[in-house]
Amino acid sequence: MKRMTYMSSFARSLSPEEIDQIGAHASRRNALDGITGALLTLGSVFFQIIEGDDRAVDDLYTRVLRDDRHTDIICLRTEPNATHRLFPDWSMNVFDLDQTVGGGVVQPLKLLLGRMSEAQHIIESYTQPAVSRIMTQGLNPLEIPLKKVERVVLFTDMVAFSTISDRLAIEDVSELVSTYLETCSTAIARSGGEVTKFLGDGVMAYFDADAADEALQSCLDIHHELKLIREAAPVRSARRLIYSGFGLALGPVIEGSMGSSVKMDYTIIGEPVNTAARLEALTRTLNTPVLMTEAVARATRRRWEISFVDAVDLGRDHATPVHALAVGAPEGMSMRSAATQFLDVVAAPPS
Repeated sequence: MKRMTYMSSFARSLSPEEIDQIGAHASRRNALDGITGALLTLGSVFFQIIEGDDRAVDDLYTRVLRDDRHTDIICLRTEPNATHRLFPDWSMNVFDLDQTVGGGVVQPLKLLLGRMSEAQHIIESYTQPAVSRIMTQGLNPLEIPLKKVERVVLFTDMVAFSTISDRLAIEDVSELVSTYLETCSTAIARSGGEVTKFLGDGVMAYFDADAADEALQSCLDIHHELKLIREAAPVRSARRLIYSGFGLALGPVIEGSMGSSVKMDYTIIGEPVNTAARLEALTRTLNTPVLMTEAVARATRRRWEISFVDAVDLGRDHATPVHALAVGAPEGMSMRSAATQFLDVVAAPPS
């Protein structure tokens, strides 16, 4: 027998009558499927416990995930080998805590569940999408075995950030990094990629092995959007300093939960990670924003303007053929020179 505990937010406002109707419908259907449980509502949040045959519980949870009355669904706990029912007499009992009156335990319970909901959403904001998706499926990320898979790995970070952060006020540095990370993560997610780490002023992400085109598109999108940000910024704005390089590599990586008893990450490790990071650093030397391995270039299906640059020592036993993606008209000077030139203006004291 399986037991699942999950929480979700109302996708729209629900009246007490509608909540009662949800409970009545669930009770009838659950009785037919052999499912028991309880549903609590507080404010605009559902808390539900369901238990029964494994297949019946999985089917019900799948319906919940597709139900347009729910959003921000996250499974708090899955017990795949439950030995007895906690609610044998309730096919679905509904407790609307906002309508409950009296009882000394009600207010503390409301406060507890409210804090739990708030904490869960805070934690979710600090959790990468892959972990959230695993938890939404009712699985424990720590119990997912490591796997070896092919991935397109993307590294990107800001040009001349150390120099910039040394000379600007903390508030300007914070705004710059936030703008950069928001631009990168939004574009990567829009193209179907997974942001796995923020590395100070940098981003590590990955795409499925057959998504080389999407990975390149995210680089182009970020490059273009950063250009628009620079052009729209006032003369003395830190946003005029926002340049970036990109490195992409394709190959086998180990993916899964790794870390220590203090902190765990759901991440990837392997040679493509190191290669992508080294290619990103090489963009400064070659003054080319987007560099990739030959494997990435060959994996593309769309017509891109990709050119061979050179065979470069990237710390492996042999030289690696490096290719560059054309991203439009050249800037007229190196990315580092442009960033540091504008830095003199932005960091200069007001006259």
